[in-house]
Amino acid sequence: MSGLCADIFESSRTISYVETIGNKADTLHKYISWSEERILKRAYELQVRHFLKKLNIKKVELAIDGKQDLYYGENGSLNVRQIKHENGADEAWEYVVISIIHPVKIPLMAVPYKQGDDLDKICIELLEYARSLPIIIVKILFDRGFYHAHLIDYLESRREGRPLPYLIFVPKNEAVKEYIEKTKGKLGIFKHQMRYKKEKSSWKPATTIVVCKDVGKNKEGEPYDWVFATNLKPSRRLVRDYRKRWNIETGFRIMEEGKIKTKSNSPLVRFFYFLLRALLMLVWVMNNIIRVFMTYKSYLRAVEHRLRVVAKYKPPPTQPLY
Repeated sequence: MSGLCADIFESSRTISYVETIGNKADTLHKYISWSEERILKRAYELQVRHFLKKLNIKKVELAIDGKQDLYYGENGSLNVRQIKHENGADEAWEYVVISIIHPVKIPLMAVPYKQGDDLDKICIELLEYARSLPIIIVKILFDRGFYHAHLIDYLESRREGRPLPYLIFVPKNEAVKEYIEKTKGKLGIFKHQMRYKKEKSSWKPATTIVVCKDVGKNKEGEPYDWVFATNLKPSRRLVRDYRKRWNIETGFRIMEEGKIKTKSNSPLVRFFYFLLRALLMLVWVMNNIIRVFMTYKSYLRAVEHRLRVVAKYKPPPTQPLY
């Protein structure tokens, strides 16, 4: 087992195919195929709860975003999503990830996002999960791809006595362009009603559109306007708050540095390796907080070396991996 774990750490450190590192990948994939997606999620949830308890983290800011792994095969079927051509690929395995972005940067959970899946339903599942954790959600940040009436309706619902505090970057459609034109000063505040249909019924959630004019410049050097849908207190400070969302992108870049590549077309195997990458990031953050700071690559190298020693001499374990 230690040898297999060492192979996985080497694959992560070198961004190599796990099948080429050792000869145990097929056996591992067979055992994974006997599992279920909910079991993998539950196993990861237990580690997250341990992390939160260990560090006594309470008030958090969250972000939800999608993470893609490019797919170059031919048998992805509905398990992969069509994407704009990128680095020779037209399809990708995609996951929707909810992460803490403050006071630490860790992924709390991921859900596969397959062709035909309902993005709002996945987000609501992740938010229900976050609500079950022993944390206080200060705010949740979304990019423009999540500006959906159904999701906003859920965020505005007064479950547990209050709505979830949210901040969504809004795409500049025709209605939003009108709000920008109506904004004479630096800040514009507008009540906006949306509509969506579900189960043969129409729903009309309302949100607040906040226009922050002339904040920074675009690529052409022209003044840029930021527009948000939110239930937070309207102010130009929302721009600074939203910029924290980029911390989830930082987390994704770190996960890319430890990517575990596989030739398997199994969505369950792919999901297992994605959660494992998230877990490696989580234990690395914990190691840096409670033990000693190490770069991510150095941490992977150190743990791989330790596991190789254990596999060779099989001494009793003495310390955790963080």
